[in-house]
Amino acid sequence: MGVKTHKHTIDILFVLILFCVFAFSVIMVLGTGAGVYSNIVDGMEANYDFRTSSAYLFNKVHRSDAGGNVRCGTFGDSDALLLLEEIDNIYYCTYLYYYDGALMELFTRYGQEIAPEYGTEIMKLDSYKLKQLSPSLYEFEIVSEEGESSVLYVHTRTKSVNDDE
Repeated sequence: MGVKTHKHTIDILFVLILFCVFAFSVIMVLGTGAGVYSNIVDGMEANYDFRTSSAYLFNKVHRSDAGGNVRCGTFGDSDALLLLEEIDNIYYCTYLYYYDGALMELFTRYGQEIAPEYGTEIMKLDSYKLKQLSPSLYEFEIVSEEGESSVLYVHTRTKSVNDDE
C-alpha cells in the first residue's frame, strides 16, 4: 500500500506541473498577441491620420477649384491655404492652417480680421507646411504626432488668381 500512495502523489504532482506549464504558455501567448494587436492598431491609426488628412486637403482643394479660388497665404503665424467662394455677392474664405499642434479650418468673410484660435480643429499634427510650386500645383508637407512625414501634391485645373502668369 505504501507504493501505491507514493505513485499516486507523483501522478498528481506531474499533472499539476503539466497544468502550470500549460497555463503559463497560454498567458504568454495571450500577452504576446495583445502586444502585436496593440502595435497593429497604432500603425493603423497613424496610417488613418495620414490618409484622412491627405484626403481632406485634396478634396477641399478640388471642391474650391474654380476660377482661381485656391490661394496660398498665411494665417496667424502659419502657412495657410485660402479657399475663396462667393455667396450672394459677398466673398468668403475657408482658411486651412496649422495652429497649436493641429490642422485647423476657419470659414469667415474674406478680409475679416479674426484670431487663429477660433478655427475648428480638424486633426492633431506635429507640423503642416504649404508651398505653391506653380500657379496650379501645391505641395503639402504633413508630419504626424508620431513624427512620420508625408508629402501631398495637388494640381488644380485653374491657376491661382494671385499669380501673374
